[in-house]
Amino acid sequence: MRKRLFRCFLLLIGFAGWAWGVHAEEVKPVLVDSSDTYMLNGYVAYYEDATLKMTPEEVLAFKDEGLFTRVNGDEYVSLGYTDSYYWVVIELENTLPDYVDLFLSIPIPSINRIDLYRYGTSDSIPTLVSQTGDRLPFAQRPWPVRDFLFPIRLAGYEHSTLLFKVDKRGQNFSIKAKLGKREVILQQDIPIYGAFGFYTGIFAFALLFNVLMYLSVADRIHLYYALYILCSVILVLDEVGLAKEWLFTDVGRLHDYVKSSTGMLGCGLLIQVMQLFTNQTSANSKLYRWANYYKYLVYVLGFSPFFALMFPVNIGVEKAIFYIANISVILSLPFIAVCVVERIKRGFILGYYYLLAILPLIIGASNYILQIMGLVGEQLLKPNGITVGFAAEVVILSFALTQRYNFLKREKAQLKKENDRIRMQSVRQVFQAQEDERDRLAKDLHDDLGGTLSVIRLKVTDFQTKLDRLQPDEREAYGETIELITRACDDLREISHSLKPKFFLENGLIGTIQERLTILNRVSIINFEFVYQYTRRLDPEIELSIYRIVNELINNVVKHSCATQATVQLVETVDELVITVEDNGIGFDGHDISEGIGLNNVYSRIQYLGGRCTIDSNKNGTTIALEIPL
Repeated sequence: MRKRLFRCFLLLIGFAGWAWGVHAEEVKPVLVDSSDTYMLNGYVAYYEDATLKMTPEEVLAFKDEGLFTRVNGDEYVSLGYTDSYYWVVIELENTLPDYVDLFLSIPIPSINRIDLYRYGTSDSIPTLVSQTGDRLPFAQRPWPVRDFLFPIRLAGYEHSTLLFKVDKRGQNFSIKAKLGKREVILQQDIPIYGAFGFYTGIFAFALLFNVLMYLSVADRIHLYYALYILCSVILVLDEVGLAKEWLFTDVGRLHDYVKSSTGMLGCGLLIQVMQLFTNQTSANSKLYRWANYYKYLVYVLGFSPFFALMFPVNIGVEKAIFYIANISVILSLPFIAVCVVERIKRGFILGYYYLLAILPLIIGASNYILQIMGLVGEQLLKPNGITVGFAAEVVILSFALTQRYNFLKREKAQLKKENDRIRMQSVRQVFQAQEDERDRLAKDLHDDLGGTLSVIRLKVTDFQTKLDRLQPDEREAYGETIELITRACDDLREISHSLKPKFFLENGLIGTIQERLTILNRVSIINFEFVYQYTRRLDPEIELSIYRIVNELINNVVKHSCATQATVQLVETVDELVITVEDNGIGFDGHDISEGIGLNNVYSRIQYLGGRCTIDSNKNGTTIALEIPL
């Protein structure tokens, strides 16, 4: 029983091998008729030439021996990295008596070189009819478009074999072909040009926006992001073949490394943008140092392919560049996401925008790289993952940059508010220290020096009964002494009152100023007039600061103005208190304003209260107006 099952199993394997062999042997011709396009499923086959030495004749012999592998030429088939030549064959048979003009399109970008040989039933050897590729000038293409487009004319009932020698060494080998009439094939590219024109417009707008933002605000993030967008545009255009048509029409081998270099440099720039966007530093991120190391490594790798241009083509170097570029991109995007997540966990809310921006790029780029490495065979996003991912990332991140400015503006406002609070607190502490020191000095003067002067005056007045015995000049000296002692007591009382106004809490701002001016009118040659319209009571601390300002201005009038008349006005409005101190003195210049200690103290208190100060001074007098918000 077991032997019988084993024999059946062997028969099944043999039948499967025979069926596969029959399938491999058959390279059926495409029957050409009056159709506009032709399905190429099962009509395209390929053979790998690892020796790099096969001739078209040898390849055709292998085709006849059934050594070619058939594929669906209508679909994108990626075989991954290659360091071999590939021979692709398509057979055409005209079923019409008249000639037919067709276009055969190979919409595969970045082919180093592709040679088209044609072999008919009447030919003895294949004939080379076209040579093109990225390493040859764009003008040498059979048709000047992004695809490799070959015009084919078939005579009536002609059977012709098209044999392509494809050199994609150092890249991924992929197969796709389209066959049809010229107008139809060309029209199929119109939506593609339109789509990539649309994507290019998005990139161009984002690029211009970031360049202008950098020039206007000088924020480095816009410079790095503009460079990143430039790399992305070049990579996307090269992926669909438009870079060769629009940018690098005749650069030879340089074109081989455009995609790898722009991909790696773009990763480095994206890490730089991430660091600036999320404000990643060594103080707030454990990954900051690793991000810097990796960023500079990717920069070095991104420029290294251009050094290969100094040497002849080396397939080992080409292979290394291919895998390094793709692995760098695969590693960079998740690493960026991890860094952003770390910043989000530390409270950086805008990191969600950045994470949302790079998610489609991670999906699209991963799908794209897995495809060109031959691990998957279908694009999840159309026209391709790398283009859609870049476009979505640019749109979302450009919006996120505007939100970043709003966030920074709010953060700056909060920081300014906190700084103002701390500064005001410091000023308040300074003013409180000054008031405490004034209180101590006033107490010491009143209790110590005031008491001493009072005792001296009492002692001196004890001599009043002995005045009759004194000489006239002695009595005059005695009177002057009593007057000086009395004046010293009055001055001491005035100084003490100025340092710590007596009964300030009971009298308030208006009553204290009135008392101060009453004393000055008695002891000073200046006649002070006080006009006020003030009904409310403010916080005692604020009123005391206002009194210090007014008192400092009054002292300046007494000491420096040489005036005979002065007016102090306090006028209350809905929103502010307007204080005006005016005299008819000699005025002062701007140097006195900047150097005066008293006025600096006035400015400090006005700033503390959030007010404004205006000074008008000339030889006819001085007017100082203060506006203090209530």
